[in-house]
Amino acid sequence: MIIKADRQSILTLLTLLAVVAFSSIATTAQSTPPWSWGPILGAVSEESVALTWKTVRSVGFDFSYSLAQVYDSTGQWEEILTYEGHKGIAEIWLHDLLPGTAYRFQLVFYEGDAVYPTEVGTFRTIEPGTRSFSFAVYGATASHPDRHKLVADTISQQTNVSLVFHSGGLVEYPTEERFQNFFWAMSDLGRTRPYLTVIGEHDRNDGLYFENFALPSGGGLNDEQWWSFDYGPVHFVGLDSTLSDITEQAAMQEQTAWLKQDLSHAQDQIIVVFTADPLYSASYDSGENERLLTIWEPVFRQYGVDVILSSAIHCYEHIYIGGIHHIVSGGGGAPLMPPPSTRVSGTVFRRYGLLHYVVGTIADNALQIEVIPVASVIDDILTLSASGRSIDTFIVQREE
Repeated sequence: MIIKADRQSILTLLTLLAVVAFSSIATTAQSTPPWSWGPILGAVSEESVALTWKTVRSVGFDFSYSLAQVYDSTGQWEEILTYEGHKGIAEIWLHDLLPGTAYRFQLVFYEGDAVYPTEVGTFRTIEPGTRSFSFAVYGATASHPDRHKLVADTISQQTNVSLVFHSGGLVEYPTEERFQNFFWAMSDLGRTRPYLTVIGEHDRNDGLYFENFALPSGGGLNDEQWWSFDYGPVHFVGLDSTLSDITEQAAMQEQTAWLKQDLSHAQDQIIVVFTADPLYSASYDSGENERLLTIWEPVFRQYGVDVILSSAIHCYEHIYIGGIHHIVSGGGGAPLMPPPSTRVSGTVFRRYGLLHYVVGTIADNALQIEVIPVASVIDDILTLSASGRSIDTFIVQREE
């Protein structure tokens, strides 16, 4: 069962939930905690935030949250939402929050006489009119959860990062076990920053992708297959680049029509797009993804997209073509590719055999992109980056 409710409907249901149990709770606790992963933050706005988590047994729980300044000074929760007997993936949306405000939250599970609290998490709603913030981007995390955890924990240390994007390639195949490994690796990061994703080639089968993540609204499956939202002067767009065979042509046409309409309303903003498959890469025989170039490049150029971030290719490439910065950032922990023998025209910088992530920093109408190394991988041996300094930096400036 999936719980999906906003704060208003939750408060309305509390009395009923106190009386009616969805299933019985064991009188004695089991030896392992009842939750599999989470809570993980998702879509965020000026007055709302979404979270997901998963329990492996039917247990009751409290979801508590409070203004950070209240919790930090008193140790008390302002709101406690109570449920009886839930098992499986849960999704909850908190509305009526204060804009630009920090909050703390915690889940506490009850099983018999045992109490299982999660660690306290934190989030900040979007501040209206904000002109300064930072975000992190990384991708390609399949196969090596320990390496993924190294990258995610390194991002967690960036205290100025307000939200995080995963640009595709989450798992090798979308099974519950592999997603559990994924959430184990990024648990600290997902509990402290809103965490948004796009679909990679192996991510969306069996529907687990859409159940596990609470994403901004857009279109397609669950209204989350592609999405967009604004954060200050930036318009963020997440696309599904995996729609390729003939049975999915209608969905791709629908997505592209939505994309044109969406971008037409963002002409005075910095536009950042996430799509798992890049339009350009030296890993392609021709250096180009002909399918995506035909469908999307004219749209991106027409509406002034500034940066496109992808991760299906497991390396770092910065290619500048037609006024657009194409960034391939596939260094989140998946097996890394060797250097190709060719180079795409327009290549600014590239690195191979490197775990890394990207940080974007907004200051008024300028976006600075920095690429932060985490560790090199040579013959399957990791060597941590000594400096952590950017290996590639550039600035996008929007005209007033």
